[in-house]
Amino acid sequence: MAASLLSRRTALFLGVSKFNSFLPAVVQQTANYNPRPLWLNIKNPYIPNKESEKTPEWQKTDKYERKLFGRYGSSSGVEPAKLWPSHARLEELMAEEKEWHPPIEVMLENIAAREREKEMKTVIIYSPSRNWIETFAVKLQDTLKVINV
Repeated sequence: MAASLLSRRTALFLGVSKFNSFLPAVVQQTANYNPRPLWLNIKNPYIPNKESEKTPEWQKTDKYERKLFGRYGSSSGVEPAKLWPSHARLEELMAEEKEWHPPIEVMLENIAAREREKEMKTVIIYSPSRNWIETFAVKLQDTLKVINV
């Protein structure tokens, strides 16, 4: 047993193990790995003809032009100035953003208003009202009259 333990330690020290036998195969597989080529045809990109009737409608949109410019750059034939939104569209987007994402001050005001409203409801629920006190006093007087009679 001592001899086998000693030989294992020596083997580990020298770098000889069970894994070294298949290590060259792994290195060979890694060296022979060739990834699939990209589908981008940079030399001859496909640019759809907007005037053609055969071109689908989705390839005539501004969104597709932005995608083409992102893929092929200036060789796509798309004007970069056309890719940005117009002033009217930009104002629409800003108004929509203000509506759906208000500034932090407005959000804090809304939270404070909700808390005040909640506090008022709890005060109304847990505080006795004048009507309740008056009705209790009337009932108490009636019971005292009945007892005294």
